[in-house]
Amino acid sequence: MTKSKSIILFVDEEKEQIENLKKMLKPMEDKLELHFANSAKEALELIEIQPFNIVVTDFYTEGLPDGELMNEVKRQQPGAIRFIFSKDHDTNKSMHSALCAHQFISKPCSAKEMNGTIERSLKLKNIFLNERVSKAIASIDELPIMPSLYIKLEKELQKDNISIREIGKIIGEDLAVTTGILKLVNSSFFGLYSKVSTPEKAATMLGLSTIKGLVLGMHIFNTSKIENLDFSIEELGEHSQYTALLARAIIQAEGADINTAEKAFLAGFLHDIGKLILSTSFQSEYAEILKSVKKESISMSEAEKEILGFTHAEVGAYLLALWGFDETVVGAVHNHHELTESASEMLSPAAAVHVADTFEHELRTRHPEYAPHILDAEWIEQNGFSNKLVGWLEICTSKMDKDLSD
Repeated sequence: MTKSKSIILFVDEEKEQIENLKKMLKPMEDKLELHFANSAKEALELIEIQPFNIVVTDFYTEGLPDGELMNEVKRQQPGAIRFIFSKDHDTNKSMHSALCAHQFISKPCSAKEMNGTIERSLKLKNIFLNERVSKAIASIDELPIMPSLYIKLEKELQKDNISIREIGKIIGEDLAVTTGILKLVNSSFFGLYSKVSTPEKAATMLGLSTIKGLVLGMHIFNTSKIENLDFSIEELGEHSQYTALLARAIIQAEGADINTAEKAFLAGFLHDIGKLILSTSFQSEYAEILKSVKKESISMSEAEKEILGFTHAEVGAYLLALWGFDETVVGAVHNHHELTESASEMLSPAAAVHVADTFEHELRTRHPEYAPHILDAEWIEQNGFSNKLVGWLEICTSKMDKDLSD
């Protein structure tokens, strides 16, 4: 049986750009059915008669207000994955003006970047097409913005010849982020054997993916503001840091390579980012959630589903997918409370974060009145990891004891 192709529409008024896109996507022509439109009018005619998996359009289309074509795509085909592809260098402004888009791709881009973006997006369809979460994200007036520091870092990492010195220089532009990273990596808990005194050395020793995640996480935790809620951002930040470190330790104990360990660390660090979004954007509802968690002794996720209809895990994963994160990281954030992936002989970053999150809550109890975090025992047993739990707990306990005694 032949596997059906994903159907994609590209909208651009520049005929030369259309030709460039055709050349870029030629290596993927066996997976994709491509359609092109040179105007908003032509695009709307196609959208009325043809369902698309992905729609990629310039932010500026003649005949419609800026960003309006994307709004119309969402109205007529809410299931389509939507990308703005534009020369506009003000990424944050464009994203805010087109909340109906899932991601912004800056012109010009390489074939590798375009093809990679499309492939990642198709793998994340189950998250993008979660209608409840997408509506919640679209309703937020102040959606957390990808920090300019992170965008600069991302662009530097796209270069063929990556300069660690330049990476360090970019990170050093933000004193708060730099201080937070150096403080974290120099703790005994992190497990490095020599003092890290500069962002360049941190990037060299930790790996670029880990540094990139730390930059984003530090920025978000440092800039988020919560008022009138019994909720501590500082406490959440500490929990996220410990979860990241424990997830990395667990997956390294199972023989994971550096790349997989970095993904586990990054997912652990960002696993509760959805709580920041919900607590800042739905403050009255989140106050009720916190009351419900204490009064009824139910988990945060249960209370979120009951009051909002969706969870912080779903919202966090949606935002990271919208920002173009690796699907492994997004999936780990999405599943950090319920492991749903298929059986595997190797421990995945999602499972490592799930276990680390549970152990961290047990080893550093901050709210004894809350319901305990429960391991997904059924998944763990079905995948043959039950006999590993004691060893993992010993590793985590040892690391926590060492850190807290310093």
